Amino acid sequence: MNIRKLVSLVFVATGILTSCSSDESPVSPEVSQTTYDNGILVLNEGNFEAGNSTISYIGSEKTQITHQIFRKENDGEVLGDTGQNLAFYKDYAFIIMNVSNAVVVVDRNSFKHIVTIKENLDNPRFITFAEGKAFVTNWGDGTDPNDDFISVFNAETFASLNKITVPEGPERIVAGSGRVFAAHKGGFNVNDKISVIDPVKSEFILTLTTGDHPNSLLIEGDHLWVLSGGKPFYSDNESAGTLSQIDLATLEVVRKFTFPNTTDHPANLDLENDRLYYTLGSNIYSFGKSETSLPATPVFELEGSEILYGFEVDNGNIYAASANYDFSGDGKLFVYDLTGNLLNTFSTGVNPNGIYFND
Repeated sequence: MNIRKLVSLVFVATGILTSCSSDESPVSPEVSQTTYDNGILVLNEGNFEAGNSTISYIGSEKTQITHQIFRKENDGEVLGDTGQNLAFYKDYAFIIMNVSNAVVVVDRNSFKHIVTIKENLDNPRFITFAEGKAFVTNWGDGTDPNDDFISVFNAETFASLNKITVPEGPERIVAGSGRVFAAHKGGFNVNDKISVIDPVKSEFILTLTTGDHPNSLLIEGDHLWVLSGGKPFYSDNESAGTLSQIDLATLEVVRKFTFPNTTDHPANLDLENDRLYYTLGSNIYSFGKSETSLPATPVFELEGSEILYGFEVDNGNIYAASANYDFSGDGKLFVYDLTGNLLNTFSTGVNPNGIYFND
């Protein structure tokens, strides 16, 4: 095995460099804040096996951040180990806790703990909702290519319904056009598949082939956009990333753009004002849906971001979360306008990996 690949396996499974540090973001002093709607939630995954995941809240005015809101609203209760993903369904927020092998469900406005789901989960990664159900991707044992699945729960009673066997390394998952789509990065390995799931029957339909290491999915109108990072530098055959457009009616790839260099590994696809945004290293690129070639130059480069960890575009702003250089201290959240003007910077918890809009 390539030694670079061997070293990288230390952190690929959870998306973080493991650290023995148990640093946690400070608990914010008591303020008049009693609900957490109409604002921004930042999921801080913490350190692997340290149990120091937290959630921060930024109000609609975007001037103040409140730390550790789960602990604050639940009598000091700890959220869990390695927060991976968060998603909303009706009045609930579902929080995927990767190393804890759990889904923590809270009231999305008060953040009071409702239930923790532990059944039929094994290395859970991401979640989406369709037909009143929650679909959660699971790697299982990252070294076993044959034990990966999507677990299905009733999104209101939280009861486990069934498990759907899928190809190796299911990661990001989205729902739309009467189907559920899961991207397969490949776990410890590299995959190039998109699973298509029937949400009514909770059954696997088929797989689509895209570029290697698909990391982002986005449904827009009649199309599914898939951003693939390509084979990473530690693989035996590094390759460039791709951007694919799939017709949801035919489930066929109608356009595919390949990045120019084998070292180009794009990530973090999002949509704003009919333009796609993605990252390449610390650079932000914008791509019009009707354009015929990928942009040659970025819109701007993130400043002060040691390690880009989370990325979202919403309502005319770009949000970029940065992990501390050694993955042990508090990270930062940078807020830009669409042209790259820095509007604000917030100190977050340890390893902020996701930004979510509770509106």
